[in-house]
Amino acid sequence: MLPIPAHKHGVETFTIDGQTVDATYLQGATVPLNLTGLPGVSMRFGTSQDGLPINVQIVGTWQAESTILHVAALLESVSAVRSLHPTL
Repeated sequence: MLPIPAHKHGVETFTIDGQTVDATYLQGATVPLNLTGLPGVSMRFGTSQDGLPINVQIVGTWQAESTILHVAALLESVSAVRSLHPTL
C-alpha cells in the first residue's frame, strides 16, 4: 500500500507533505510483506478528490488469514464505497 491515492501509470515522482519523493522509494511499503510472507489484503475504502481510489491495507501475523478477512469484511460493511462497481 502506498501513502498516497492512486496515480497515473508512468509517474516517476510524487509530492507528499510538500516533499518530492522518487517513486521507487514508495515500494518500501510493500517489500517487507513480500519478503516475510505475512498475509495481507488491500481493499478500496474511499475516493480521492480526483475520483481515484484510496485503499486500506490489512496485514496479519502468519496464518492469520481468517482474521484479516474478517476485519476486511467489517470494514467493507461500513465503507462509503462498498456499493461502487466498475463498468464492464
